Amino acid sequence: MKQTWKKTVYFLMAVLVVLSQSLILTPSAQAKQGDDPGITISGPDTINSRQQVELTVTLASSAGKLNKDGYVTVSIPSSVVADKKDILDKLVIGNPFLLEDNALETDANGDYLLTVHYDHTKIDQQSATGQTFTVKFKAPRFYSGNSDTPDSVTFGDTLYKGNQKVSSDQAISNIATDNPGLPLLEKRSTQSHKDINGESVSLMSTTNPSSNIFAILVNYSRANVKNAKLVDTTPKNTELADPGKYITASGDATPLQHIRIAKVTAWGDDGFPTAWNYVTEQFSGKIETSADGFSIDLGDLTEDDSYVVMYAEKVDDDITADTFGVRYNTVDLTSNDAVIKSADAALTIDTSDYNYTTLTKAVDKSTISTADGGLTYSLTLGNMDGTVPAGTRIVDPLPDYITFNKTIEFNNHFISDATYDADTNTLEYTLLRNLNVGQKTTVKFLANYSNPDARAGDEIVNRSYIDYAGTDIYSNSITTTVENSAYLVKKDATTGNPLAGAVFKIVDAQGMTVRSDLTSNDDGMVRTGILRPGEYSFVETKAPDLYLLDTTPVPFTVTYGDTTTATLNKTNELATSVAGQKTWDDNGDKDGKRPASITIDLYQNGKMIQSKVVTADDDWAYSFDQLPKLDANGKDYDYTLQEETVENYMTIQDGYNFTNVYVPDLPVPPTPPTPPLPTPPVPVTPTTPVIPTTPLTPPTNTIIVTPTSNTTPTTPTKRISKETRLPSTGDAINQTLVWTGGILLLALGALVSRRKKA
Repeated sequence: MKQTWKKTVYFLMAVLVVLSQSLILTPSAQAKQGDDPGITISGPDTINSRQQVELTVTLASSAGKLNKDGYVTVSIPSSVVADKKDILDKLVIGNPFLLEDNALETDANGDYLLTVHYDHTKIDQQSATGQTFTVKFKAPRFYSGNSDTPDSVTFGDTLYKGNQKVSSDQAISNIATDNPGLPLLEKRSTQSHKDINGESVSLMSTTNPSSNIFAILVNYSRANVKNAKLVDTTPKNTELADPGKYITASGDATPLQHIRIAKVTAWGDDGFPTAWNYVTEQFSGKIETSADGFSIDLGDLTEDDSYVVMYAEKVDDDITADTFGVRYNTVDLTSNDAVIKSADAALTIDTSDYNYTTLTKAVDKSTISTADGGLTYSLTLGNMDGTVPAGTRIVDPLPDYITFNKTIEFNNHFISDATYDADTNTLEYTLLRNLNVGQKTTVKFLANYSNPDARAGDEIVNRSYIDYAGTDIYSNSITTTVENSAYLVKKDATTGNPLAGAVFKIVDAQGMTVRSDLTSNDDGMVRTGILRPGEYSFVETKAPDLYLLDTTPVPFTVTYGDTTTATLNKTNELATSVAGQKTWDDNGDKDGKRPASITIDLYQNGKMIQSKVVTADDDWAYSFDQLPKLDANGKDYDYTLQEETVENYMTIQDGYNFTNVYVPDLPVPPTPPTPPLPTPPVPVTPTTPVIPTTPLTPPTNTIIVTPTSNTTPTTPTKRISKETRLPSTGDAINQTLVWTGGILLLALGALVSRRKKA
C-alpha cells in the first residue's frame, strides 16, 4: 500500500511538471506566430564560455499597424553577461529605434532590462515592415562544477504600442561549461564567439587587432613528446599582431615577433594549472614567422613542460565581413616532423550592420467568385537601412487550395528561379546579390486556386517572409475573399418589391442539376454559392405564395478566375385560383347512371382557356391553380366555370360548385288507335231539271221551325258552317300532348316528394 501511494505521488508530480512547462511555453509560441504588429526574439541554442551572445529582436508589422509611438523591452539574465557595459556599447540599432535616458536598468532579481523606443513616423505606413536590432554581449567563463552556473537561461522581449502591451516572445539558451579535461593541444580565443551554422566562430575586430587573441595550450596533459614542434597556419588577409593580456603571469611579458609564451609553474589539487611565468625570451631563435603563420621549435617535452603560446591577428583594412566569411586558423603539434595532434579555430569579422527591410506582398484579386481561378501574387523586397545580404531567402508558405504555377516577372540579376516544394506547398526565391540601401526588387508569380468545397465568405490569406541571419521577417497579410458566383433577385412584376420564398435550382449546360432548393430571402436574393467555370441557368421550381411559377431558365456564365458576382433579376406575376366541388343527387347512384368522369371548363373573361376531367379519385373536387390574376392593364381577370352536359342528370350551379340531379328515363307513351274514317254518302245522279216558267226562289240554310200551336216566327238559328271544324277527340296530336303533360306532372310530383324526404 505504501509503495502504491509513493508511485501515485511521483506520477502526479510528473504530470504537474509537464503541465507547468506547457503553460509556460504555449503562450509565447502563439504570440510569435499570430501577433500583428508582433515582436520576436532569437538567441543561440547554446552559450559557451566567452561567447559573444547575440539576441536578434525583430519588430514586424503589416502596413499601417505601427501607427503610434511605442517601445520594446528586452530582459537579459545577468548570469550570462560578463560586462554589463557591452549591452549598450555593442547595441546595433537604427531608425526607427532610439534610446532614451535610463535605457538599461536592473530589476529586483538582479537581471538587466533594456528599453528601446521606436518612432512611428519613421516607419513606412504603406508597406509591411521588419526592423531588427541586435543586442550583443560577451558571456563569462562557465566552469564545470560551479553551482552558480545555470543549466539554461531565458531571454524575453515585449512590445508596447503606446502604453498597451501587444506582443511578447521568449528564447531559451542552454549553458555549456568548459571541458574539464587537460589537452595535449588546444586552441582558444578570447574574442566573443558566435554560432554560425552550428559552429562556434571567433569574432574578429577590425579596429582593435590586439583584442583578437589566440591561445595555444601545449602539453597540458603532461606527456613526453620527442622533438616537438608547433606549426600555426593563419588565414589569408590576416597578419600577426601583438596580443593583449590573456593570463596573469610573472616575468617579462614582452612579445617576440608578436608571440608571447608562458610556462605553467604550479598546479592545483584538481590538476589544473594555477600559475605561469613568461619564457618568451628562451625561445629566441626558435620562432620563425611568415605571411602564412609561424612555427616554434619546442624541443623535447616532459611532464614538466606545459606552455601557453599567445598571439593576435590583424585583419586587412579592405576586407569586409561578406568577403571574409568564415575562415580557419589551424595549428599542428609534430613529433620528429610527424603530426601527432591538430587543433583549429573558426573566425569571422564581426558586423554592426543595422537592418531595416520591407517585404510587401500584394495580390491582383481581392475577391474571387469561382471555385477555380488564377491569382497573381507580387513580393517586393526593399532595403531602407543596412544591407540585405546575398543568400537571403524569400519564403512563401502557400495557403490551402493554392498551388504554384509559374514565375511571370522577376529581375534575374537579383532573384533566383523559383524553388517549389509540392509536399510542403512552399515557394522560395533567393537573393543573388546584396540589396543595398534604397534598392528594391520585385517578383511576381501565378498561383492556381481550386477548391470544390469553397463557400461564400471563405478567405484566402497569405503572407511571406524573408529569412536572413536566422531571423524571419514577415510581410503583410493579404486576403482574397471568396464570393458567390451569381445571385438572382426575385421581384413582384407590378410593384418591383422583393419576393421571399421562391425556390430555384441551378442547371449546367447539359441540364444537370448542380444546386437545388435555393430559396430567396427577405431581400428576394438567391445565391448560387461557388461554382466552377461553365454555363449555368437559374430555374424556378416553386413560386412564392400567391404568385405564378415561371420556369423560364435565366442563364449566366462563370469564367475562370471571375472576380465579380453575376447579378440577375426575375419577376413574378400575381396568381389566383378557382376551385369547386361536384355533388351528386342520385340516391347514391341507385340506378347506376352516374358517369365515371365529368368535364369542367374554365373561362377567362368569357373565353374558354382550360378544361379539367374530374373523377371519383379526385373526390369530385377540382381546382385551376396558377392563374394570372391581372391582365395587361392591371385589372382582375373574370374567371367562370361551366360543366359540360351530363346525360340523365340535370345540373344546378352555385358559384364554382355544381350539383347534378338524377332524372329517371321517361316511359314511352302508347300509340293511340287510328279512328275509322266515315263513309261518304252515295251521290245521287240528278235528273234533267225541269225548267219552270216562273223563276224559283233559291234555297237557303234557314231552318224553319213550325210551331205546334200559337206559332210565332223566331229568329232562325244560324247553322254552323261546314268550313268551321270542331276538335276531334280521336285526333293523334291531341293524344300525345295529353300523355306528355301527364308524365311531366308525375315526374314533378316525384321530385317534390323526394326533396321533402331529403
